[in-house]
Amino acid sequence: MLPMGLYFMAALVGSSIAANPNWIQPATGIDIYAETNGVHVSLIVPISIPGEDLSDLIRPEHLLNRNLYGTHAMVGWGHSGVYRNAPTWSGIRGKDIASAVFGSDDTTLHIYHLTSPQPAPYRKKIRVSPAQYHVIIQQIRAAFRLNAKGQSVTHPAYGPNNLFYESHGHYNAVHTCNNWTGTILKKAGVKVGVWTPLAGGVMWWF
Repeated sequence: MLPMGLYFMAALVGSSIAANPNWIQPATGIDIYAETNGVHVSLIVPISIPGEDLSDLIRPEHLLNRNLYGTHAMVGWGHSGVYRNAPTWSGIRGKDIASAVFGSDDTTLHIYHLTSPQPAPYRKKIRVSPAQYHVIIQQIRAAFRLNAKGQSVTHPAYGPNNLFYESHGHYNAVHTCNNWTGTILKKAGVKVGVWTPLAGGVMWWF
């Protein structure tokens, strides 16, 4: 139990120390969101605004029903085995947990389509400047693994409004799905914990 206890203690400390401590949300800018299901945190971003466009990677034709193509994409990253094999957390397999803890390059992006999302108890609005938003989008774009034609590669997910996309990245107990989200915000200059392996370490800043 000691290593696990030390891990959670380190996560608490890392999540409590602010990166970019002087950042404040601008009066005007681009609204994004951090959303949690209690275990995992994703970022919600517009698919297309002037100057920043993800529609070359997140395409309407990727969905069986194009009418579900949203104004926004909820983007999460994580261990492919955990994501694909466990629509609910009770379904996580032991071998996927072990692979996630000790490290794996088998990662995926999970993208839901949303239309005009609004703040909620589980969804916090974050306003960023255009320059910060550019940094956020560039990091998201860099996570997509493209095929030989330069196209993003999809796989079915949990329902008609969401898909898995092949991705770059190495997942382990240090660089978790939540730390991926926290790192994107941190590199953009947003105030968030210096190390955020757990969901709460991202969400309590907002």
